Formats: sequence, C-alpha cells, structure tokens
Amino acid sequence: MPKTHLLESQINRLILFLTIPITLIIAFILIKIHPIYAIAAAIGGGVLIFTFINTDFAIYILIFSMLLSPEFGSRTTTGEGITIRIDDLILSVIIFTWLAKTAIYKELGIFRKTPLNKPIAYYLTACFISTALGALAGRVKPATGMFFILKYIEYFMVYFMVANQVNSRKQIERFITSLLITFLLVIIIAMMQIPTGQRLTAPFEGEEGEPNTLGGYIVLIMSLNMSLVLNPEVFPRPKLRRAVSAVTLLSIIPLALTNSRGSWVATIPVIISYIIISKRRYIILAFIVSFILAAPYILPKSVIERVKYTFQEQRGYARTLQEELPGGVVLDPSASERLRSWKLAFRDIKKHPVFGYGIAGWRFLDAQFIRVMIETGFVGLATFTYLLYMILKQTKKIERESKIPFLKAISQGFYIGTIAMIFHSIGANTFIIVRIMEPYWLLCGIVQSIPIIEKEEEKQLRKIEKEFKSVKLGV
Repeated sequence: MPKTHLLESQINRLILFLTIPITLIIAFILIKIHPIYAIAAAIGGGVLIFTFINTDFAIYILIFSMLLSPEFGSRTTTGEGITIRIDDLILSVIIFTWLAKTAIYKELGIFRKTPLNKPIAYYLTACFISTALGALAGRVKPATGMFFILKYIEYFMVYFMVANQVNSRKQIERFITSLLITFLLVIIIAMMQIPTGQRLTAPFEGEEGEPNTLGGYIVLIMSLNMSLVLNPEVFPRPKLRRAVSAVTLLSIIPLALTNSRGSWVATIPVIISYIIISKRRYIILAFIVSFILAAPYILPKSVIERVKYTFQEQRGYARTLQEELPGGVVLDPSASERLRSWKLAFRDIKKHPVFGYGIAGWRFLDAQFIRVMIETGFVGLATFTYLLYMILKQTKKIERESKIPFLKAISQGFYIGTIAMIFHSIGANTFIIVRIMEPYWLLCGIVQSIPIIEKEEEKQLRKIEKEFKSVKLGV
C-alpha cells in the first residue's frame, strides 16, 4: 500500500476513534442541560463550522441577525444594567472562528491595510487608557468598562472582517441585497406594531424598546437606498429601482411613528445633500413640498403632538423642569434634562480634562460627542473626531474616483449616511448603539474595499482587451 494511502487510512481510523467518545460525551451533556442551551450550542457549533468553511456565509448570518435577533437582560433609563443579544453571541463565534482561520491560513491576513486602521487604533487606545485610569481611581467598575470596550472592538472587528473578505463586485451585490431584504423585514415587523398605539421600536428589543435606535437605523439605510435609486444606471432593470423606491417610501411611516425627534433631525442633512448633489433633485423637491403641504392632514396625531410638545410651555411642577433658551424658547422636560446633563458634563470635564472619567465612569449621558468627551477626555474626543473625519475623507475620495456606478452609489450613500449619523448623535449615543453600528461598520468595510475591487476589475479588463487584440491581429 502506498505511503499516502496508508497515512490517510491511519488518519481516518484516528478520526473515527476520537469521534465515538466525543459523540457520547456530547450526548451525555445534552440530556443533562436545558433544551434552550442545547439548541444554542448546536446553532453556535453550526455557525462555527460554516464560518470556518465559508466566511461569506458568516457575513450573511450577521446581516440578518443584526436587526432580527432577540435581546435578553435590561438597562434602565440611566444606562445601568447589561443587555445581551443572540447577535452578540453569533458575532463572537464568527469573529473567533475567523481569527482562528486566519491564524491557520496565514496568507489570508488578519487586517487588510486601510486608511482607517490607525484612527481606529488611536481611538481604542484612548478608550483603554481612560478606562484603566478610571478603574484605578475607583470611578469605573472594571467589568462594566471592559464590557463597553469589548462592544466597541466588536464593531471594529465587523469592519475588518468585511474589509478582508470582500474581493469582488458580486460579493458586494449579494451583501447589499441581503441588507435591503433585512431592511424590508424590519420595516414590516415595525409596522405590525402600529395597532398597539405605542412608539415603534426595532424587532425583538424586549419590553423597553428604544424608538431612537429604529429611527437611526432607518435613516442610515434610507441614505443608501436614495443613492441607489437616484442613480438610474445602478440598476439594470427598472423593476429593481422601483422596488427599492417603494421600500424607501414605505420606511417613512415607521420613521415617523418612532416619534424620535433625533431621527427626524437626521433626515434633514440627507434631504439637503441629495438636493445639492443629485441630478434628480426636482423629484426630491416635489416630494418634500407635497409632503409639507399634506403633513397636517396625513400625519398621525401623535407625530404632530410630539413636534408641538418640544417647545410647549408646561404648567405647575413640570414647568420647573423646563429649560429656557435665548429668545424665550422653552424646551420640554425630556430635552431640558438632556441640556442640563450637557452643562454638568462641561462643568465636570475640568476635573479630568485629558483622559476623562473612563468609559461608564460618569453618569448616563445621551449625546455621543459630549459622552466621548466626559468619558475619554479631550484626547479621546480628538481621536474619535479624527476617526469620523478619516471615514468621511476616504469615503468621499472613493466616491470621486470610483468608475463603476453601483460602487460609486454605495460610497455616496454611505458618505451621506455618516453625516446623518453625526446629526443623529447630537441627542443619542449613536456610535455605540449595536443595531445601528453593526450595519454601519459592515457598510464601511464594503466601501473601503471598493478601490481594491476596482483595481482588480481594471486589471481583468486590460487582460481581456489584450487577448482580444491578439486574436484580432492573429497573434
């Protein structure tokens, strides 16, 4: 028997020998634990195996689980408590398996070199240092601080995994299609909540959902959709463009019914941006004018009351909770509480201006930039601002240099979506919200891989042209 056959035979016998006891052990464990844990373990094992075999498959799972996975645990309005989502567990398995795969197959590399690698490293370093200092001073609970840092790392790992994995336009087309299907499912599930009369939230958010999260997610994907729709050369078939247009228009309903003022504000830069840059700006203008004229008649009463309530002067004790702006403008108690917390942050940052109080080392604050400032100091704020600047700068460069209409539209949509998220973050911790940041960093990874893909396609095109010329010349 040849040595290779002998070796294969020995390996097969070894695998069989090991499989039998391992199977018996797993079976013994399964009959001793709760069925839910057994199912979770089976799903985790399946995800692990498929991720190792095909990373694209793992990204598809991730895309659908981002918004469609249940959440466990609870957090108070003051930011206390911890929530865990099935998506967190799936993502942990995916990242672990992906890292293991890159360790075994070293030619895959762990981190593709992109212009965002250094800004991400700078920001994470600032987070680590500020939280470590906060923990040493007793301001930060180490477990809580580390939990938040791990979540930040989780978002960036999504970016690196996608940026490493995407190597062709076909991949991007399939990922974007999956993202749009997920968006449609989220919209449908959200609209099913309308009969309850409550503010709409993202699917499976538990008893205390956060409408602002759903609103931010809708604005982000809406920014992408509008870019795809307003560039007609993107879709080879008009039916596809009409379908995406219909879904985008449909998403306006749940966006309005979130009653999230921060999300409504975030739509303003999206509309203004497309009016400025789009050749089809007249369509947007016509829709906006029609919507404004019809708003008093078509908008639900709750939406109109939400707008009025923002600047409505209250009576009695509620009036004492309201802040007054220059010009006699009065804010509602909720907005006033935000304003007071901002004032306190600017007061307290003087005590620890360089690295702040550490992540989760200060009171809960619902404003991204001010939260970054108070938690990580002016060093953290500078690195965070630099990261956003580099995202915008690099995305704009990719959009300007891209020659393929579909890829150009994606980079344009992501650029405008980033601006929208910055506006959304004025009154929310947008850049640490899982259900917004996971699709955001996935899109960021796709966009940053576009130059590599276009170079490869140009290379292939030149090769085909060269072959065509050789055939034509009879060489």
